Order: sequence, then structure tokens, then C-alpha cells
Amino acid sequence: MAAAVNGGEEREVQKSYWMEHSVELTLEAMMLDSMASHLDKQDRPEVLSLLPPYEGKNVLELGPGIGRFTGELAKKAGKVTAIDFIESVVKKNESINGHHENVEFKCADVTSPDLNFPTESMDLIFSNWLLMYLSDKEVEDIAERLLKWVKVGGYIFFRESCFHQSGDHERKHNPTHYREPRFYTKVFKECHASDASGNGYEFSLIGSKCIETYVRNKNNHNQIWWIWQKVVNTEKDRGFQKFLDNVQYKNTGILRYERIFGPGFVSTGGIDTTKEFVAMLDLKPGQKVLDVGCGIGGGDFYMAENFGVDVVGIDLSVNMIAFALERAIGLKCSVEFEVADCTKKSYPDNTFDVIYSRDTILHIQDKPALFRTFYKWLKPGGKVLISDYCRKSGTPSEDFAAYIKQRGYDLHDVETYGQMLKDAGFGEVIAEDRTEQFKEVLRRELERFEKGKEEFIREFTEEDYNDIVGGWKAKLVRTGSGEQRWGLFFAEKK
Repeated sequence: MAAAVNGGEEREVQKSYWMEHSVELTLEAMMLDSMASHLDKQDRPEVLSLLPPYEGKNVLELGPGIGRFTGELAKKAGKVTAIDFIESVVKKNESINGHHENVEFKCADVTSPDLNFPTESMDLIFSNWLLMYLSDKEVEDIAERLLKWVKVGGYIFFRESCFHQSGDHERKHNPTHYREPRFYTKVFKECHASDASGNGYEFSLIGSKCIETYVRNKNNHNQIWWIWQKVVNTEKDRGFQKFLDNVQYKNTGILRYERIFGPGFVSTGGIDTTKEFVAMLDLKPGQKVLDVGCGIGGGDFYMAENFGVDVVGIDLSVNMIAFALERAIGLKCSVEFEVADCTKKSYPDNTFDVIYSRDTILHIQDKPALFRTFYKWLKPGGKVLISDYCRKSGTPSEDFAAYIKQRGYDLHDVETYGQMLKDAGFGEVIAEDRTEQFKEVLRRELERFEKGKEEFIREFTEEDYNDIVGGWKAKLVRTGSGEQRWGLFFAEKK
């Protein structure tokens, strides 16, 4: 269900739409799906499990409908303020959840200037299917207001249908905005506010991925959730994630990389090295694989489609995951994607059969701690396979040291890298210097890329072309001098 916005034609259309679908105040009518009861039994606890702690806190629920989540939120929250714009729906929610004395029910338009809350008065703002019923401008406006209402350190959770319709309910017309996930990510990433003292605030993305219930039951990857936290905006700490998305992996940059690595890939060798390395894992149907630094998902789709494994792909780059989610639409394999920091993410011990990572861990400063975490996440007998940039032993040259610093890399020689895996508890550690293979792959990629110069420039620019060619030639120089190495690491949990 959704709350409305301000006046105007779009609001009248949306209000008419929900008046039509609120005649029967049932779960099926609110979720617009004949499978509503079945889905709700899994979807509701899944969504609730995603929320940050809110015990005793102030919760604002926008667009609660008949209260599928209102009563659940009330069990833990200090106070819940539930706002919807259809009066009959508000009354239904109150009849179901009114016995909770800590819930306030309001019939109001969520983007109306008349609806306001004190600055930093909410600990958690929650909405489930709301923004897709607002225009682009209305989403931008409500994001600014939510940033004002939530406390510093507080959270925003929202879940939306993206790309296409999910429910099978017949509709005479459907004014819902099935946007790409990157639209919502961009709006909230770019949202800023300041107070009278000049302090700046923004949203920091805590996590985003698809709802597993819909993947499981409908092979539907279009139900996406986001959790954002309000943080102080300081120029000193823009964050590594912002560097990735604003510098190294801008959307155009990702597409440029894909053109040289091949469709679906942003790591060395594309599908060729993926096939070679995945063959070492002896994957079996039903196994669970974690891909750390999954990029735009090419390797994950390959593993899931060809070996019947369940893959969880995580990446710190919001832009990468946005592309991966789009590529997953319509596929029949079991793949999930999430924006997550592998150094902060938690999984239960013994969760995965395989942990796979391609040219990503060079960004991680504390590799020993990460490898100990990998060891815990793997089941007994589980395997880890990593390819990564390395360096020769000894002191790097001034030029190569400057390159490492500029990129923010943490590079080690192949032997030291392998020893860190051994120290983390892994047995059967294989640490191979694959630099010669790396050089051959670079040459092959560069040759293929140069042949497609005219087509590439038509799609991008000559400057983009020169950047890619220059970057690949620089890698060949660094590997030719022996300073930059490429390692392949395979290990098993004892």
C-alpha cells in the first residue's frame, strides 16, 4: 500500500488507483497478488529481520496500508506513527492494531507541506512499497524531508518494486513507477542537509539487495530494499565507497571495463579465466557460494547457470550492484546481490561451501583478519579461491610505490599472501604466481580492444578509448618490469 503526495494530476491518478484497489481491505488487495498470504508468511519476517535495532525507539511508518507491519513494529518500538492517505485503510489498520497503545494512526499525505515532524525526531523511518507511487520529483522531495526528520545515526528503510510489476492482480490501469534501482540509490546518495550551525548531513548506504522471498517463490529479483543511515557529512572522510562509485567505477567506467573484459565481467580474463578457475572448485548443485567483489555479476551467473549452485554476490560499489541486479532480471538461476563491505558484513559460521574473489582483496588493508573471517564463514571442507594483484618481494620502486598509494592498494608478494591464508587456519594452500598468464591476457584484451576502436569511440569517446589503452599498456610495463605480479590462491578449510 502507499501513501499519497501533494496535489496535482499525478496525485489524483494515484489516489484514484488506490481507492479502486482499497474496496476490499484484504491482504490480497493490498499486495495486489493472489499469492499474498503465502508470500506474506515469508516476506514479512524477512523484511523485519533486515531492520536495525529499534527497541524503545520512535518509528515513523509511511504507507502502512492495513498494517501488515504496523503491529510487528509496535511490539518493539517505543512509539509508531503510521501514516496513510486512504481514510478507510487507516481505519482498517487501526481496527487491527489499535490495541497497541504505542501506535498513532494518521490519515495524511506524506509529501504535503502540512505534514511535518520535528527535526531529528525519528530513530527509524520505514516504508514498504511507497516511493514507486510518487513522481521522480516527489521522491527527491521526500528524501530531503526524511533526512531532516531522522536523527543522526538513525535509519531509513524502504523497499520498492523495480523494473516491472510483481503481483498478478488484474488492473485496469497501472500508474506505478517501476524504476531501475539506481534511481533510488542516486537520489538518496545525493541528498544533503545542513543545520543552523552549518553542520552537514547525508545518507550513508548500509545495505541493499533483493528480497529473497520473491527470488525463491517467483524467481523475481525486482523486489529491492535499501537501508540508509544519517551521518555527519565531512569533507575529510568521503569514504572508500564514494571513491569507487564516483571515481573508479562510475557507470560509464563500468561499461568501459566491460567492453574490454567481455559481457558481464570487470576482472582479468573475463569468461576465459572464470571458466578455468571455477573448474578448480568442483562445484556441485545446491552448494552455496559467496562472491566477494562480485562486480556486475558475470562470474556469479556463470556458476549458478552451469553448476546449479546458489550464489551470493557482494560488492561495495553501489553502481556495480545496480548493474548486477538489472542483469539478473529474467534469469532462472539462484543468484542474489547485495551492496556490502566484506570487512563489516556478518554471516553465521559454516554458511558457505565456497568463497570466490577476483581481483578485489587488493583493496583490503587487513587481509589476515578478512581471511580469518572467511575461514569461519566456510563449512568444514569448504574452499576459497582468490585471484589478486600482487608485487615482487622487497622494496617497490618509487614509481610503483606512488601507483600503489594513488590507488589505495595493499599489495604483497605471492608467498606472503599464501602464508596469510595458512595463518588464518587454511590447509592445502596453493599460492601460484600467474603473472605470465596475466601478461598474456592483457595483451589479448588490448589487441581485441584496439580492433574495435571505431565502434568503441562511437559509443563512448576517444578520450575513453585512450584511457583504457593507456591503462593496459601501463599494466604491461609494470608486469614486464617484474614489479606488479598476479597471484592465484586456492585453499581448503580443515
